[in-house]
Amino acid sequence: MDTLHLAKHQGLGNDFLVALLSDREQADLERRVGDLAGLARETCDRRKGIGADGLILAAGMNPTQPSLAPDADESASATPAKRVGMKLYNSDGSSAEVSGNGLACLANEVARTFVAGMEFGGRTEARGDILVLTVDTADGARRVTLSAEFAAAENGSVEPIDPLAEVHMPHVAHGPDISAALDGQIRRALGSVQRETGDVGNPHLVINAGRPVNTHDTADLGAAFEAHFPRGINVEFIWRIERENSDSADSSSIGMSVWERGAGLTQACGTGAVTAAVRAQSWGLVSPGAETLVEMPGGKATVSTDEVDGHPILSVWVEHLGNHVWPLDAPSLDA
Repeated sequence: MDTLHLAKHQGLGNDFLVALLSDREQADLERRVGDLAGLARETCDRRKGIGADGLILAAGMNPTQPSLAPDADESASATPAKRVGMKLYNSDGSSAEVSGNGLACLANEVARTFVAGMEFGGRTEARGDILVLTVDTADGARRVTLSAEFAAAENGSVEPIDPLAEVHMPHVAHGPDISAALDGQIRRALGSVQRETGDVGNPHLVINAGRPVNTHDTADLGAAFEAHFPRGINVEFIWRIERENSDSADSSSIGMSVWERGAGLTQACGTGAVTAAVRAQSWGLVSPGAETLVEMPGGKATVSTDEVDGHPILSVWVEHLGNHVWPLDAPSLDA
């Protein structure tokens, strides 16, 4: 294995490099590279590498493809279900348990691979679920449903159009404690604001800033607040969005800026959006139980509630940005 094939995807400006590997290829990669953290730092470097917020290595891909031929039987036309394992690395090389936008990007790449070999009659299919993906993460299994239209590309392959990923998340649990020192620092910087931690497989500190927080303050305060947690934490600053030409405040929208553990200032955070929406509901910033729109620098995500089990669902549009081939004998940036 001399090269690694990587697909770059983004959701809300949160971008990831995705490698789909068989179990044998995963083992070969680990033997060949050894230092996967170093590989993440190199490939994610925005000056000397490809550039991304994180690297996703997914193993367990099955090469078989379904068919969309007119005479395909009913079982072949059912929504395909697949299962893969995921290793996630931040751009600084640290391991991460889970990422909402990362899961969405992974599902989009699996779907692209899955539908590329379909027989296709040249028509554009109506939007529908094209993949249900179970991902085994460091924090357990996550389910992602991807819906899209799809049509034949110029080269004859099949491409999903405007894919929308619905990431099924666990209930937001309590996160690590806020120390007295951190509590005092938050008060000095922002006043007596609502703040609480949460955990959806990775830890978050959500702060109701009461106003938009610019990128400079998000970076400065986010780094300072994260320093109080030995294992790191994602820091989200939120505020209720007041709509112009409206007699009352919008009851379903919040703004959010984020400082991510292992990546720094980013355009968005999917697990952060889920944690922030749940905390915003408990604080009365938005209507409890309603679909919450979370507006981040990279775009808008919605957080809704599963009618069956009550778990939060993150919905995010995803986009394939391009394909890259990374030589595994590339010189190390750490040298």
